[in-house]
Amino acid sequence: MATLETRRALITDATSVSRLCLLLGYDCTEALMRQRIAKLRDDPNHAIFVAAIDGAEVVGWVHVETRMPLTGKPFADIVALVVSATHRRLGIGRALAERVVAWAQIQQLSTIHARAQEHREDALTFYEGLGYALYKEHQVYRRVLDGPDDTGGTPTIVD
Repeated sequence: MATLETRRALITDATSVSRLCLLLGYDCTEALMRQRIAKLRDDPNHAIFVAAIDGAEVVGWVHVETRMPLTGKPFADIVALVVSATHRRLGIGRALAERVVAWAQIQQLSTIHARAQEHREDALTFYEGLGYALYKEHQVYRRVLDGPDDTGGTPTIVD
């Protein structure tokens, strides 16, 4: 019987994490993901957790950060959560979400926010099933500044 563990992401997880980024619609090379994990792993305001089967095969991940707005109390913000298409509906997303709750409690944060695009009905149902309630709706605007290209930051459309 396979066992599932959730743990902090390691640099060696970059290949799997970057592949799973494609499911969210983001292109990201392994090298770029290694840099990102290395940069965030020691930042106390960020955490990246992976779900691994039998301690090896990474089948999902979640990135959470502390947001500290001037307009309210700090909160945990799920930046992204993804599970391999072949491993969905097995409790892996829930296990990752529970890791976020534990991390938020350690950080002494009383609220967790999660975003999902309105066309991702499975994600909306997932969060509602975990007890999240729609808080507000808004549009996201982006302005790209001149500078070095970040090949992993541009979403692509995935059917």
